[in-house]
Formats: sequence, structure tokens, C-alpha cells
Amino acid sequence: MRRCICGFLIFLVGCAALGGPPGNRKELVDAVGEGLRQLDLTGEIVWVGLRDAAGKETASTQAIEEYVLSGLVRMGVSFSMPESVPSTWPDGVIPWEEGAPERRVLGGQLVEDGSWGYLRLSVVDGARGDRVQAAVRGIEIRHIEDEVAQRARADGKGDEGLPIEVELHWVVLRSEGDIRRQIELREESTLREGDQLQVRFRLNRDAQVYAFLFSSEGERISLVTDEYRYSGLPYYGPGENSWITMTEPDRVYTAYFMVGARLLEENSAEFFERLDELVEQRQVDRYMGLEKQDATLVEFVQRSFVNGLPIRVVRGMEEVTPGRVETMVYSDGTRIQSTAEKWNAPVIVRAFSFSVQ
Repeated sequence: MRRCICGFLIFLVGCAALGGPPGNRKELVDAVGEGLRQLDLTGEIVWVGLRDAAGKETASTQAIEEYVLSGLVRMGVSFSMPESVPSTWPDGVIPWEEGAPERRVLGGQLVEDGSWGYLRLSVVDGARGDRVQAAVRGIEIRHIEDEVAQRARADGKGDEGLPIEVELHWVVLRSEGDIRRQIELREESTLREGDQLQVRFRLNRDAQVYAFLFSSEGERISLVTDEYRYSGLPYYGPGENSWITMTEPDRVYTAYFMVGARLLEENSAEFFERLDELVEQRQVDRYMGLEKQDATLVEFVQRSFVNGLPIRVVRGMEEVTPGRVETMVYSDGTRIQSTAEKWNAPVIVRAFSFSVQ
């Protein structure tokens, strides 16, 4: 079942929803309009939405989608929207099944690359799923970010609802004689006594950052102190040539890395008291009960936000977007290459649990 929304969108054309600064708004209207005009949009069109390169809906795709819908109305395109569309598109593939034999499906991707975003709009045959037409337009990221910021302020969230992009490296080195070898860190990895851990990261906007290790025995080790960090600068935890050395065998550690406009703040002491209680009561024991540990962290971080934000702990590699490959040279001459994990969200909580033997 589909609902026609053209009448509703006539209201949106002049609505403050397209609410960025005038210059920014014109850039977005022009870019989206040029993309739509490259397509044959005659007949009945089914609009299924806009997603990022990973097939996910983000604050940026939601902002640009409103410009696409407004553009369709301005052009007098007859279109409808499904009652529901999958929130995530596997492999970024447009869900053409939402169409029908006599209809064509219109959807898009917003792919960010450096200082530019690329809006790719595609018309897909509703019967077979074949791409009929495609159009690509470039938009400067600063215009998209300004629009997202304006929407966040209009929602009363201020800067706390703005996405933060971080490129994060987890570096583990193992000494074997005179050689230091890089070890891959994954969920439930097994490290050896003497292995060394470090994090490196860079942000695209100023934010609070905190990273720490928490062991199955209740030990807490700081990786990155809970402080404000500035955009564009490289940061290291615990230091550029400093490491956390694994000295306690037969333990399970969880490494947490967090970024947000705010994090634990005054709730930090109570949070760690709660973690200690979970360990003492054996609700968390090595790999058992880690979901309770994660849920406790989310609970305390959410206390810092007046308006609720979706916050979750991300483990595993399934949702990782690869970033840049960097060459790292340490003071002892060790040279390695590392591919960054690229994350983008208002609050990022990344975690690995691993054992030490």
C-alpha cells in the first residue's frame, strides 16, 4: 500500500524545513535540481529514499532527502512513497521491489569523499530491478554539514545532534626478538603477555573523547583521558610513542573508545562503581555478561543529553567503513601500515573484548 504525499510536499516547498542559511540553501537546491533534471521522471514514480555508501540512513541523507522531495514537487513530478522502506539497504542496492510493473522506482545514495559529497540518483525498473537512468551531482560537504547543523538547532538539540566523523586506528605490536610485529585486534582476539596497545585518531569536528580498558577483574586503565579534542589534529593514546603493555595474563579486557559532544561528565564515578558491582556480583565474568557492561555504559552516557540520542556499543567488524591507509613510524624505527576505521555519528562508542595469555 502506498500513500501519495504530493499535497503535503507542496507545503514543504516553502517550509522552513529547508532551513539552512540562504547561500547554503541555494547550493543544495541547485545541486539536487540539476540531478533530477537529468532524469526522465514522466509517469508514476515511487520514491524510496536516500542512503549513504553503506546503505544506511544518516542525518546527512535525511537532510538532502527533503531537498529531493521538494525538487520533485517543484518539477510537478507525480510520485508516491511506500508505507515502509528498509532502514538499511544491503550493499546499497535500491529496494526496487517497492515498485510495481507499471511504475519506476527512484532512490539515491549520498557518498562522502573528503570535502565533497556525491549525490547519485537512480531510476530503477519496478518489475526487474534494472537501473534505467542515473545522475550524479557533487555537493561540498560544508553545505551538507551546515544544513544538518541547522536542522539540529531547529530540533532543539544544538550541536549534540550533529554527526562527528572519526578515523580510528587500533595498533597492537608484539616483540619477537629484535622485531616488533603488528597484530590484528578483533573481538575475542587472544593477545600475549607483553603485547602493546595504542589508539590513534582524528576528528572532523571538536568533541569530547575518552578511551579506557576495563578488565574482568575490575581493573581500569586509561587509554585517552576524558577531555575535549579539536578537529583536524592527530591524537594518540596513551601517547605517540607510548603504549599500554599487557602484563596480566589470564584476563579478559574490554577496550572502549567514545566520542561525543558530551560523554560521562559528572556521572563517571558512579558509572565505574556500577561496573565494579557487576564484577563483584559475577554478572560480568570474562566474556559472560558483556552486554550488561555495554548497557551500563550507554545508560550513563545518555544521562548527559537532554534530548535522547540513539547510542549503542559497536563490536565486531561488520559495520566498519574502511578509512585511509596510513604509514606509522615509531621512535625505535618500527614502521607499520594501518587502515583506519571510519565512523560517523553524534555519539560513537566502539569496543573490543580480548583475552591475554
